[in-house]
Amino acid sequence: MAKRSDFAGMDLLTAFGEKESSKLEIQLSDIVPNPSQPRVFGKEEVSDLVESMKRLGLIEPIVVRKSGKKYQIVAGERRYQAAKILKWNTIPAIETSASEDKCFEMALAENEKRKSLNPWEVGRAIQFLRKEKKKTAEEVSKILGFTERYVKQLSSIARLDQKSVGDLIKSGKDTSVKNLEALLKQKEGRGVKSFHPEN
Repeated sequence: MAKRSDFAGMDLLTAFGEKESSKLEIQLSDIVPNPSQPRVFGKEEVSDLVESMKRLGLIEPIVVRKSGKKYQIVAGERRYQAAKILKWNTIPAIETSASEDKCFEMALAENEKRKSLNPWEVGRAIQFLRKEKKKTAEEVSKILGFTERYVKQLSSIARLDQKSVGDLIKSGKDTSVKNLEALLKQKEGRGVKSFHPEN
């Protein structure tokens, strides 16, 4: 079973031992999205956030890092997209000097903290950390606050192709670990031929 992230109630930079360099008010035109954003599905679903920011403003600044003459988003892409819809000129932000690798880890952890990724998306990010960044299951488990067993479970789910997961979502079914594992077994011929996901 997954363990709630140890920093569920903590500031993201504090949780990663990073110091915020300064709080800024950045022009939206000076911000670029993170090309390594872990989220694949639901990127455009920001209507609820738009309404909240319209009424209350931005409660939590986005986190950015300097990228050339621009600022790249580390955490808060949905808040950035909502600000664009609201036609804001600027957005409150906190700049970090963390490395690119550390920023990817923070982006993944922040999305998991907010529960805005489905298990397959988390699994893909875990695979990236393990294969490309040579992180061990133990190291990834510490980043996300998961057990090593759950890290390996999610990594296995990531073997599913994006279309299969997208079809499951379009069918209105839940992208739970149980459903995704059942779909994986079907795809790899280890389970029954018919797939009956839970609601």
